[in-house]
Amino acid sequence: MDLERLREVLNYVLSLRKPTGGFAFAGTVPSGIEDTYFALRTLDSLGYREGHQATADWLKQEPWVPDPTGRVLYFRVALYLRLGIEVPWEKVREEIVSFLPRLRGNPQKLDFLGRVTALAKKHHESWHELEAFLEEEALKADLSVTPKDTLQKLWRKYRVHILYGKPINLLALSRFLELCQNPDGGFGCKPFTTSFLEHTYFAYRLFQELGEEPSRKDRTKAFVLNCQNRRGGFARAPGGVPFLDTTFYGIRVLEMLEGLCPLSP
Repeated sequence: MDLERLREVLNYVLSLRKPTGGFAFAGTVPSGIEDTYFALRTLDSLGYREGHQATADWLKQEPWVPDPTGRVLYFRVALYLRLGIEVPWEKVREEIVSFLPRLRGNPQKLDFLGRVTALAKKHHESWHELEAFLEEEALKADLSVTPKDTLQKLWRKYRVHILYGKPINLLALSRFLELCQNPDGGFGCKPFTTSFLEHTYFAYRLFQELGEEPSRKDRTKAFVLNCQNRRGGFARAPGGVPFLDTTFYGIRVLEMLEGLCPLSP
């Protein structure tokens, strides 16, 4: 990806930063944890190193709303650490404990809560009982590869395999991946479905983790680049509307394909 197009991405992301410091995909929408997470991850990939003090100040004031999926909780903790904000680990632990009765072996919840507990452990928090409970819940997770699965669901299942050591059929997973690729180089959510950027991202994450080489990489690169809108961001598919999450997916796939030349601040 040439530098001019990278600068267009940078300008798109920065244009969505609110005066308060948070990010949102549109001017009429309030700042959100998820959009801010994807914005900062994209800026990091682009090598943008200017300070984010306003974003840190906004995040400190953002209400702590319980999230039973674990997704927003993980994004919040990751942002706190990225921005140098002290994480209230006890509050995080209490929120996870409140979710436990509703886990029921759900791979997505196990993935995000497992990521949070891994971050806590890295920062010397001792949550042995909680970790043991999550490992028990992982035993209930169905990691089979079925026609009803999507690439995102399989990514979550694979994450459970990585985090908790539960077996998964890697051959079936690899075969499913191959069948999801379309002639345009993109990937559908499952075999014989339309290509979208988020599915292409999850496919490439799986290829990366499995140590496999994707086929038709030139076509995939062309598909991703065609998703870039004239505003600079990336849409789910060519001709669509860009969002911060899909822009992150586009940049990450290109990073996995060819690496990126970071922009100077």
